[in-house]
Amino acid sequence: MSKHPYVICLMMTSLDGKILGDKWGDSPQVQALTKSFEEVHEAIGNKAWIVGRTTMEKDFTHFAKPVYKESTHPLDRNDFVATRNAKSFAIAVDGQAKLGWESATMLGDHVITILTEVVQDSYLAHLQQIGVSYIFAGKDTVDLSVALEKLKALFGIETLMLEGGGRLNGSFLNAGLINEYNHVLLPLADGRIETSSVFEIEEKDRQFNSTLFSLEEVKRIENDVLWLRYKFTGQG
Repeated sequence: MSKHPYVICLMMTSLDGKILGDKWGDSPQVQALTKSFEEVHEAIGNKAWIVGRTTMEKDFTHFAKPVYKESTHPLDRNDFVATRNAKSFAIAVDGQAKLGWESATMLGDHVITILTEVVQDSYLAHLQQIGVSYIFAGKDTVDLSVALEKLKALFGIETLMLEGGGRLNGSFLNAGLINEYNHVLLPLADGRIETSSVFEIEEKDRQFNSTLFSLEEVKRIENDVLWLRYKFTGQG
C-alpha cells in the first residue's frame, strides 16, 4: 500500500493549453465555460485539494499579509494538527510562509499549510491560535513526497486533488507523484505567449524528458467542453 494519497491533477485550459482564466474576460459566454471546472471538481467528488502559494494567494486569500503573534516560548518544529477528522481539506504549499491566514477554514474546508523549518515562531503562533493545521516538509525547501506521506498519515487523506498552478503541477509531475490527470478543455483560445501552462518545470530541475499517460475516458459536457481523463503510465 502506498504511503502517499492517490493524486488527481485537475486543470482547466484553453485550446492552446493556457491556464489563467482571469485573462479570458468576463463575458457571459466565458463565464459559462469556466464554471465547468467547479462542475467537474464536484463530479469527481474528492474532499481534499491542494494548490501552490501563488494560486492560493490570488484566488482564495486575496493577497492577505502574514500575521505574526509573539510566542512566550520557542516553538519546536513539530507538525500541528488542529483538526484530524474534518470532512474536507484545503491545502496550500507555502514553504516560506508568505500566506496570510485569517481563518481555519477556506470555502468550508479545513486549512492545512505545508511549511519548511525556516518559518518564524511568531507565524506558527498565529496559526495555532486560529486553528490552522500545519506540517513541515523540509528544512528550507518543500519535499513533496514527505508532505504527501504526512497528509495521509496525520489526516487520513487517501485521495488528493492537485489544482495548480503550473509550477506546483510541474513539481509533482517531475517527482512522479501524479497518478491521474483530468483535463477540462474549453473551446476558446488564449494566444498569449506569457500565459502559464499546465505543467512548468525549470530545465535545471528536470528529472525526465517526458511523462506518459494513457487516455481512459472522454466526455463532452455542456457548451462543447471536453473532460478528458488520463492515467499515469511512466516517464520517457
